[in-house]
Amino acid sequence: MRSHQNSDSDKLLDDELAKIKAEVKQAAIDHLNTTDAATAISHYTEDVIAISNDKLFPSLETLSEDIKAYYDILKEVNLAVWDKMYINVINTNAALVTAKFRYSFTSINNEKTDIQGMWTALYIRLGGDWKIRVRHESFATFEENEIS
Repeated sequence: MRSHQNSDSDKLLDDELAKIKAEVKQAAIDHLNTTDAATAISHYTEDVIAISNDKLFPSLETLSEDIKAYYDILKEVNLAVWDKMYINVINTNAALVTAKFRYSFTSINNEKTDIQGMWTALYIRLGGDWKIRVRHESFATFEENEIS
């Protein structure tokens, strides 16, 4: 338990936590703004488990198939925003991100899809890079005038 007085070790700990949070936040921003399948897939660990609404992806292979199918129909990302993001640092090599997002894209058929949802991911540091080991997202599509 920390005392009420700030010591040099507390400052170092606070600085380290701030650095980890900034790195993980940037990794999440980069992930949301990815525009190709290979880059998106590279954000995950080999042993990832992911859930997207009612779909379970128990391996990187099954998740990769879904990611590739999405990017095959993607023409343009119109909006990719984290509205709120909370980062809980577990240790120097793990952090949990919970966020609310809005995302809009146009398909190769020129159909626009607007999405709002919640997203949680366990990031771990591997070889200096932050990767997603566990991801859960829940979202719904909306008509353009319904987005808040």
